[in-house]
Amino acid sequence: MRYDYKSPLGYVADGKKIDTYGVDHSGFTTKDEIEYQMARQKRENSLIEGYNNQGITKNYPQYGTNFWGKADNNYGFGNSNIAENIKNKQNQDISSALYPNQIGNDAASYKLAQNNQANTVSDVNTVNKTDYSLYGDDFSKEFIDEMLNDKRFKSIMDNRVKINEGGYINHPNDRGGETKFGISSRWYPSENIKNLTQERADMILFRDYWKNTNIYKLPDEIADIVLDDSIVQGQPTAIKNLQRALDVEDDGIIGQNTLNAVKNANFKTLKEKFIENVRNVEEQYLNNDPSQRVFEKGHKNRFNKY
Repeated sequence: MRYDYKSPLGYVADGKKIDTYGVDHSGFTTKDEIEYQMARQKRENSLIEGYNNQGITKNYPQYGTNFWGKADNNYGFGNSNIAENIKNKQNQDISSALYPNQIGNDAASYKLAQNNQANTVSDVNTVNKTDYSLYGDDFSKEFIDEMLNDKRFKSIMDNRVKINEGGYINHPNDRGGETKFGISSRWYPSENIKNLTQERADMILFRDYWKNTNIYKLPDEIADIVLDDSIVQGQPTAIKNLQRALDVEDDGIIGQNTLNAVKNANFKTLKEKFIENVRNVEEQYLNNDPSQRVFEKGHKNRFNKY
């Protein structure tokens, strides 16, 4: 098994026995090749991150046979006896850190690992070719990269928020006005909502709903639904829903008191109380403004998934 592509640092897998990093692949098993490609990619990602931090985002230095030999952490691979070094690392951090429980001793596990490796190679190359212009001029490349590398935020966005937040809507009864990807003209009057890119919407949500609110400091058991609720009912309201469930001061700010209370909470009970608070707020909102009941079914379906 060989991967036929060129990496940002000049690695070429073209079927030859010795690759451009000086590694001899002859005698590699499928598992050996997977282990090696994961280690190579992990090393490249580390180097690329260093270059990006220095402001080098293109024209990366091209590596040759010194790639492994000069690495600060060469994963046990030198420029000789590569296959044996790989075999010595099979039960260590390379595969387990990236794809736990996905490299086993059977053909199905090999196939799954191959697919994941191919997908990861594609993802890495996509990230390295980021079109920063899609995010707007007011976000630095460093902050954009931080968002792109935040796996928790990405998971919540992909598995919850983006399922609920669609494209452009301008409903006459919507008090938020024009809305797209969870961003409304009411709260962002200077944004061109109709032409808003998904990338820029993600950055706004990352900055104003995830980072600035401290929702990112919450544990996985509750962070996803608090973030999602903050997009529906507003950040302060969502945080107050959480604080009331924790029985702490509901000031709408996630500070140390709130974080300490979360640490000691029973998450099953906490979620139940939080969801009850969300529904109570929604019902009060609809009672105060019956014109908003046109959105009731959609919101209830969303909250039922919490």
